[in-house]
Amino acid sequence: MAADSSRSSPVIRAGFFIGILVLSVIVGTVAIGGGAQSAPDVSQVNAPSFNSGESVATPADESGDLSMSADASEKVVVIDVAHAGDIDREALTPLVSTLTENGATVRYHVGERQSGSPFNESLRSADALVVLGAEQRYTESELNGLSAFSDAGGRVLLLNEPSQASPAGLGLFGPIRSDSVTKPMAPLASQYGLSYGNGYLYNMHEYDTNYQNVYATPTGDTELTSGVDRAVFYAAIPVQGGDTALTTTEQTTLSKTRRQDTYGVVARSGNVVTVGDTNVFTQEFLYRADNEQLVGNLLDFLVTGEKSPADAPQTAESGESGPGGSLPGTGMGGGTVPSEPDSTPAPEPNETMMPDE
Repeated sequence: MAADSSRSSPVIRAGFFIGILVLSVIVGTVAIGGGAQSAPDVSQVNAPSFNSGESVATPADESGDLSMSADASEKVVVIDVAHAGDIDREALTPLVSTLTENGATVRYHVGERQSGSPFNESLRSADALVVLGAEQRYTESELNGLSAFSDAGGRVLLLNEPSQASPAGLGLFGPIRSDSVTKPMAPLASQYGLSYGNGYLYNMHEYDTNYQNVYATPTGDTELTSGVDRAVFYAAIPVQGGDTALTTTEQTTLSKTRRQDTYGVVARSGNVVTVGDTNVFTQEFLYRADNEQLVGNLLDFLVTGEKSPADAPQTAESGESGPGGSLPGTGMGGGTVPSEPDSTPAPEPNETMMPDE
């Protein structure tokens, strides 16, 4: 009897360790599946992304130099950080450096809360405006001022993305944690007939190292797409309206609807261009595929406008509603913009100006 017990002990111990191993695998699987973001649904087991015999990741070449074709001398480009979240200004170094090297002056609009100039006053001395995923709403007066600014020939570049990115990536605002779109950007785009879709784009069939790194190609030969064969966008959102300049490749999926299609990611409406991603300006994505050419074209777009009158938006006449003025009865607008000084005002201390180089 004792002999039988001694012979069964190794079997019992082996079974015990196997049970522990199985339990560990189950717990690990549950932990991974319980993250903040789930993987996209795949309807077929033999989908290309699960077939080791097919390479779906096609890494883009990383080469080239960021440059501009246009002369930016005497142009003033304002980057609005007053309405945005915590923008990583260091990530904007390639944009700012290239503009200043070509003669432009770059200022940061930080807003009145930080003892800065009112938004419309900053626009009056500017030639172009860059908005990066605004998270604070624009007042009616500011929206009117921006409309007057673009109507006068001022150039506007709107870059947007899911308000908080997935754990896998970093944008100008840090990690993205959901796929909701920053709402304050909607009224900016809508007054130019542009809009954003909800959700982020991914492609399980063709991508650059990660299924959220989607490829986009030009819809035609335009100033924005000159020299661009293919660009890469990370966790981009679709843009609609205006003239679409770049669309994603086929079988790109929108996370909100799980619908496969081609989606616009860059569009233009007159003096306004909207891009469904901010990562194209960052060091990580700037030199992938033809991104540096696309960004160079966007910078050329910013400095090739001719704003007339030069001081738009102007102050509305007393008692009237208009661009840059307050709207009676709305409780919005923040007051009337001060009258234009005799000469172009020097940058406010809080509006960082990159010196001409």
